[in-house]
This record gives sequence, C-alpha cells and structure tokens, in this order.
Amino acid sequence: MRGSRRAVIIDAGSSGASGDKFLGALVDLGGSPKSLMKVAEVVEKNLPGSKNIRVETSRVERGDIGARLVSVSSEEKVSKRKAADLIASARKCAKSLGLSNWGAGFVISVLESLGLAEIRVHGHSARDIELHELGSADTLVDILGVAYLVDELKLSGDKWWCSPIAVGTGVTIFSGRTYPNPAPAVAEILRAHKFPMKTSNIQYELTTPTGAAIAVNLASGKGEVPVITPQKFGYGAGAKELDQVANLLRLTVGELSRADHAHDEVVVLETNLDDVSGEVIGRAVERLMEAGARDVSITPVFMKKNRPGQLISVIADRAKSEHLAELLMEETGTLGVREIPVSRHISRRASTTMAIEVKGTRFQVRVKKSLTATGHFQGGKVEYEDLRRISNETGLSIRELQKIVEASITRRDI
Repeated sequence: MRGSRRAVIIDAGSSGASGDKFLGALVDLGGSPKSLMKVAEVVEKNLPGSKNIRVETSRVERGDIGARLVSVSSEEKVSKRKAADLIASARKCAKSLGLSNWGAGFVISVLESLGLAEIRVHGHSARDIELHELGSADTLVDILGVAYLVDELKLSGDKWWCSPIAVGTGVTIFSGRTYPNPAPAVAEILRAHKFPMKTSNIQYELTTPTGAAIAVNLASGKGEVPVITPQKFGYGAGAKELDQVANLLRLTVGELSRADHAHDEVVVLETNLDDVSGEVIGRAVERLMEAGARDVSITPVFMKKNRPGQLISVIADRAKSEHLAELLMEETGTLGVREIPVSRHISRRASTTMAIEVKGTRFQVRVKKSLTATGHFQGGKVEYEDLRRISNETGLSIRELQKIVEASITRRDI
C-alpha cells in the first residue's frame, strides 16, 4: 500500500509474545480462521514427517478481556529437523499459499532468526544446526499463518512498531532441561536485533523464541511507539491464564500523526583525547556500540598548544547515558565526559525484505527504506550483515553485491 499512513502497534510489554498470540490477535482483527486451516493443510503436504495438523480457534477471556485463542497441534514422525530443511519446506509452502513477496520474505527471515539464534546458543555450524521444538509443524504453521493473515488483512504495507517485549522470570523447561527465562534463544534473538526487553516478577515464559522472532521481523520501529489515532484492536490470548497479568498480546491498527517526520530526545556524550592510541580508541568504540550506543564518531581536532587530538562523540538514549559515560572513561582514561541533551527530527523510514539473485542463487536481504512525507519510496539501503553473509557464500565483494542490490531496487517498487 503506497503512501499508507496506517501503523500497527504490537503491545507485548505486559505478557510478551508467542506465535499463538500473534495468530489470535490477527484473527481478532478480522483474519479468517479458515485461512489458518488452509495453512495447516499446506504445511502437512510440504513438511516431511508431519501429519494430522489441526488448528482450533475459540473465544476466551484473559483477565476479563475477550480475546481469540488459536491452538495448533500435530503429530510428528521425527523428533527434530535441520533448519535448512525447515526453510526449504517453508519456501514450498509460501509458494503454494501464494504469499506476497513481503510474506515469503518475512517467513524466511523469521526462520533465519530462529536458526541463527540456535547456532549462537549451541555453538554449532549452520549446516549442522538442528531444531527440536522449534522445528515442529506447529512452529511453521505459526509463522506462515502470521504472514498469510497479515497479507489477508492488507497490513503488510503498513509501518509496524513494537513496545519493549516482556520476558518474565523464573525458569522454563524444554528438551528435558530447565533454563532461566528468557529462554536462551529468546535472549539471543533480542540481542542480535538490538531489541528492547523488560523483565517482571512473573514466574513464567512470557515470550517464546517463535514469538520473539515474529515480533522483531514484523516491527521496523521498536521501543517508543508513535502517536496514532486508533481504529481497530485485536487481542490474542496465550494458552495459560495468569494470575498477575492478562495473558494477551494486543495489536492496534491506527492512523499515523500527520507530522511529516518523527521526533525524539537523545543525549550526546563527548570527550577530547590527545594521549590515547588508535587501538584503545577502536576498542572503546566497539564496547560503546555493544553497550547500546546509537552511534559513535571520531573527529580530529586541535587542542591546547596546537596538540592534535580526537573528539569522541556518542549518541545515546538518555537512560543509557550514565553507563556509557562510565564505559567511555573506563576505556579511554579520560577524566570527564560532557553530556548534551539533543532533540532530533527523524525522517520517515520503513524496512522490508527482497530477493536478489547472485550467481544463480536467490538470497533474501533486508532493506531500509527512506520515505517522503507522503510515504513514497525515495531510496533504500540493504543491511550490511546480509551482504556479509552473501559475500561469504559467493566470494563476491561487498561493493559488487551493493551494485546488484541497487540495480534490483531500481527495477522494482519495494
């Protein structure tokens, strides 16, 4: 939908996110339960080792709020699947379901997020990684079902935001073992996407790996949500009734504010250095970015008595300024850090996925889009991590891949 000023807000800040909650919320927004049954049939045909996949949709209450509960069950002939096999089946399913380019790309991106998290958690190679519970037919129905319903509701062209995701505390059990919440795969997905999370005293797995992967791939905006005029709400229920909180995920569809761009408040941390080596500065930059700085820049300056030096500038959220200032002093030995409050004007932007062909092989890449005040596309830039992954697989340089992507962007309306 070109020029759309609609937005969808994912409210996962109280009871987290899971695949069934997303499906329930989308059905509550008007998605068809029959569509989910169709998804189940397609998965059963294209996922080896699965049978009798069933989807049931019901109306329930969570904390006295009416919501949709979607339950997916299946019989499995296998206990685990390789991530690559699940992705291969997902491609067939997406084609059979007639998903849009956005929908097909979204499905693969979610599965890649799950696979990369498992690789990181277990320390296995991409070729050897096996998914246990995450490789089930239920997982594939959740992900394909979300893509299908988003397409059906014509929400794929809208901007999605997500609140910080609640993860709960205590422990969770899977693969016969006990793990702390958030589950390792959830923590890794949120870390890899630099996605904010919030803990609570609820002793329960509020967010599942599938829920986290869906949320981070739907939302191009995170943290602070924009000002919108709400038009419709959808409530998706979790399977369990919780005492402390209504176990719900809420989707809000609304109209964006008419402002041509957004605003936010950040701080700039600065310090001057004239006796620190390049290696020390490089390590400081690395640690600052890992700790959550939005950006770090180094500017050559002349200091007292015409001594050459460097000005380190760090753009950061106000809540992180204390920790980042301490880290800057620790790494560089500087005796003081200036903190300057700054208001920013932010151009409209969105994220999408697109397929490119390199040496006869198709790859999915994430693209950041720059939009005009009326919502029209005016430029795009592919994520560096995707280019690096393709470069490692094909042997082509980043510059060569950038030219291929630019040509693909020019040829199509993304």
